[in-house]
Amino acid sequence: MSPLIEIILILVSAKVLGELAERSGFPSLVGEISAGILLGPALLGLVVPGETLEIFSDIGIIALLFISGAQLNIRTFSRSEKAGTVTAAGGIAVPFILGMVLGILSGLTLTVSLLIGITLSITSIGISVRTLVDLRQLKSDAGTLIVSAAVIDDIIGILLLSILMALAAGTAAGPAVFLPVLLTIIFLIVVVYAGRRFIPWLFEKTSRAHTHEMPYSAAIIIALATAALAHGVGLHYSIGAFIAGLILGDSIRRDRSLFDSISDFAFGFFVSIFFVYVGLLFPPFTSEVVSVFLIPFVAVAFAGKIIGGYAGSRPFLAGRTAPLLVGIGLCPRGEITLVVAKVALTAGIIGSVLYSSIVLMVLATIISTPFLLTWGFRSMEQARGAR
Repeated sequence: MSPLIEIILILVSAKVLGELAERSGFPSLVGEISAGILLGPALLGLVVPGETLEIFSDIGIIALLFISGAQLNIRTFSRSEKAGTVTAAGGIAVPFILGMVLGILSGLTLTVSLLIGITLSITSIGISVRTLVDLRQLKSDAGTLIVSAAVIDDIIGILLLSILMALAAGTAAGPAVFLPVLLTIIFLIVVVYAGRRFIPWLFEKTSRAHTHEMPYSAAIIIALATAALAHGVGLHYSIGAFIAGLILGDSIRRDRSLFDSISDFAFGFFVSIFFVYVGLLFPPFTSEVVSVFLIPFVAVAFAGKIIGGYAGSRPFLAGRTAPLLVGIGLCPRGEITLVVAKVALTAGIIGSVLYSSIVLMVLATIISTPFLLTWGFRSMEQARGAR
């Protein structure tokens, strides 16, 4: 099947099942992921993940995080920095420790146990953000805290992966450990501090161009360039795109037609492909996929994030429901965790059975979290209404 036919099939399936999910009271991403599972190797086998779809998927996560960042106010987001850091610390430390303990109790080596801890400590910011957007909770106190903690989660998780790979290569005492940390610090300083002045200035210049669509193109180019810069220093594309959206948010929101145009095209095309691609990664059920390790692994994946996120956010949010929602919002693992697993498999750190368990854990958290968040936010709104 040609890539063009695959994309048409993906979009039709994603929108039909996404609409059914919305009408059933759940976020559309549930339907889009289900479309990927239906079309992919797990069931019908009509579409196979490949390089072309992966590129579209990468652009999808860039577009999603750029738009999500643009919806937030950088000053408001900055005020949640302390709460986000503390919440991220809890959301990383608890699942990391539980994952290591689970690995050791399961008879795995220290290196593999460290890897298990790392895979459980990284949150998928894309899944959390899309769910919050669909539920219209992105700007809520719990929503802002989820996003803030998830961004920090991803950065720390990737740094932990770099240290793990250095340990596996026997270079833990050398510069291999410190280089990713240094590059990350330089990236954040350049983009967050210098970019806050340069990027809006550059964008405003494009508004004076004679070409009508120049601001639209400039916003997309800035998002892609910042994402590529983040990827170049070892971070995920999504982190760079999110920061670019935060920086440009005020400028883009001033022109509502520009914001709506970017948002509609992103969610109508690229973002849908990203979530279908997540479903395409669901493996066919074979004896190799299911292992005794899988059930406790998935249980620890949920418990670690919920406990850590709740404990970290409890001092900053009123009541008990909102901190619980933060913990649930940090549960989904996604593209970065899969990258970690692929790197470990290629390096020979893990085998195919453990790799399959990681993939299934990722998909279990991705599919379950939107349902749990939907139930949680509705319960919180009903409780407020009852008062």
